[in-house]
Amino acid sequence: MAEENKLMNNNDNYSSVSVEKNEELQTDLLGELKKMQKKTLMYTRITSILMLVFVIAVLCVVPSLLKTLEAVRVTLDGVNEAVVEANSAIGQAEDTMKDLSDFVETAGTDLNDVVQSIQKVDFDSLNNAIKNLDATVKPFADFFSKF
Repeated sequence: MAEENKLMNNNDNYSSVSVEKNEELQTDLLGELKKMQKKTLMYTRITSILMLVFVIAVLCVVPSLLKTLEAVRVTLDGVNEAVVEANSAIGQAEDTMKDLSDFVETAGTDLNDVVQSIQKVDFDSLNNAIKNLDATVKPFADFFSKF
């Protein structure tokens, strides 16, 4: 029985040491959990603050961005109208150039015909006819100059 008491005392000592170690281990674990939760809470707060700053920044930038986009749209509409007008002007210029080309071609043909007609003129006969006319008209001019 003495041995049994000794074993029981050993078991009680072992149990009390084991319970103390378990409580100490639980306290350590709870402390670690508390530290981790504090870190998690801190990171969550930092993330929340950063998200809030981001949302505020976006809300501040969005109106000016919308104004800028509207200005870009208006500018692009103006550019589009200018391009349409330029295309129209180019079409009119092409028509004018075609008309001018046709005119130059016609004028060139007519000028060529005139040059050919001038080349056909017999200038010797023309000069001779002018001399004959002068000889005929001179006596009349002298006669009428007396009056």
